[in-house]
Amino acid sequence: MRVRSPKLTIGQQVSIMGVDFAQFSYRRERNVPTWRGTLQPSETSSLYVVKVIYPIPSSPKVWILSPKLEPNAPHRYEDDSLCLYHPDDRSWTADRFISKTIVPWTALWLAFYEMWLKSGVWYGPEAPHNGIKKAF
Repeated sequence: MRVRSPKLTIGQQVSIMGVDFAQFSYRRERNVPTWRGTLQPSETSSLYVVKVIYPIPSSPKVWILSPKLEPNAPHRYEDDSLCLYHPDDRSWTADRFISKTIVPWTALWLAFYEMWLKSGVWYGPEAPHNGIKKAF
């Protein structure tokens, strides 16, 4: 029997985010834990303004606030939030830090997005609807 780790508190999430990504600020928006900050996936990349919400007990969601993403950019949900992983593969669970998973995955998503802008090809991993994850 696998022992599950306890869920992290929002205080723990805020604390570690402050250590790992000091450029992100925290506040509650409509009583939902929310971070805003900037990411730059490479030295030549744009500086992206990112919003991360954590509507407990749901998974975190991420939006790019600026610069605006191309309307047909892949790997986004209908609400324009980023698709960072397949929800069924349990890549993120409430016992994992957002700053160790969601934010780095967002930076990777942005790097793949920039490659997609130049080439028209998404080089990042994908999780097809049949549940088989394609490797890098």
